[in-house]
Amino acid sequence: MQKRKYYNPVFIFSMLLLIVSSCNPEDGEDGAMGAQGEQGIQGEQGPAGDDATLTTPAAYGTWEVISEVGSDVAKYVYINEDNTLEILSEDQLGFKRAERTNVTVSVNQIITNDLYGSIGIFGINNYEVSDDILTITRSNDSDPIIMQRSTTVPAPSNWINELTVLDEGNTAWDRDVDIAFDGTYLLGLNSNSYNIEQINPIDFNVEGIIPTTHSAYAVEIEKSDAADKQLFQSSNGSQIFHSYIYSSNTFNYTSLDLGAWIYGIASIVPGELWAASGSEKTLYHYWAHEPISPGEILGNITLDFQPRGLDYRDGFLYVTEGNRIHKCQTSPEFKAIESYELRRHNVTGITYDGTNFWLAATSWNDYDTQKLIKVDLTL
Repeated sequence: MQKRKYYNPVFIFSMLLLIVSSCNPEDGEDGAMGAQGEQGIQGEQGPAGDDATLTTPAAYGTWEVISEVGSDVAKYVYINEDNTLEILSEDQLGFKRAERTNVTVSVNQIITNDLYGSIGIFGINNYEVSDDILTITRSNDSDPIIMQRSTTVPAPSNWINELTVLDEGNTAWDRDVDIAFDGTYLLGLNSNSYNIEQINPIDFNVEGIIPTTHSAYAVEIEKSDAADKQLFQSSNGSQIFHSYIYSSNTFNYTSLDLGAWIYGIASIVPGELWAASGSEKTLYHYWAHEPISPGEILGNITLDFQPRGLDYRDGFLYVTEGNRIHKCQTSPEFKAIESYELRRHNVTGITYDGTNFWLAATSWNDYDTQKLIKVDLTL
């Protein structure tokens, strides 16, 4: 009889458990991926490397020029951290200017695309600072500019006084002129009609005309209470001016030869005046003798710019140039003592109405429109 075999259940269960536990989990199918855990908190930022250090250019600041450069002698320079350069200059006769341009400043160079006569830097200019002395080596191999750091440099707004517009009106004039005031009206040439127009300063209407045979781009009323006071007229680009009796428009005399393109005339007293020549860049002091035929030149002042409109009040000669008006003493020596500017305008004429100065000017935004502008400049 055949013997049967019996297996212990405990033994069988133990063997199955051993087999299951010894299987490689990678041999089976992948299970589904669980959800990503929350992001951890970022650690503190480490220290910057050596190449992250920034050096502020030593050229930044305010400087007083201690070396003479240019025909306009630069006095003070602002090198600003907004990469602008401001230059305050004054020539030998006291005429002040303020220039501003954009620059790029590094630790050893100042770069600009503008050429400014007062310090004459253009392109790439190397510099160094030592003991508060700034030396700029100019790109054109001119003598270096030497400046000393200063905390007492005047503000640009105090160097040249900015004027405020009180009133203004358009004219029909098609070009720049010098103007006059006869006690009631503003006078200026309309070259379209070749008439000197008398303009009401209240509403800017033309109230009358004075016919002329000259291109009288400069006109002036003689400072006189006489009934036969004169009206002076320039004549296009010529080097003479003409005198007429204002009340009758009767010809009086023609001046001696001065410089060409007389842009401005200013009466001082009866028979005495100043005239400005654009071509010669010269102011002529003129005297017309009695009887008037034709006078003499008492002296002249040579400038480094083209003077435009003139006016003479209370012992001072006012000279216009670009957007600036210069107040000048004429004795004991000629010198500009104060400068003003009308921002973003080109000023060609000036006169006084007894209270305020008026300017003939064009806006930089509209060169085609000639304006009469009343400003807050007084005596």
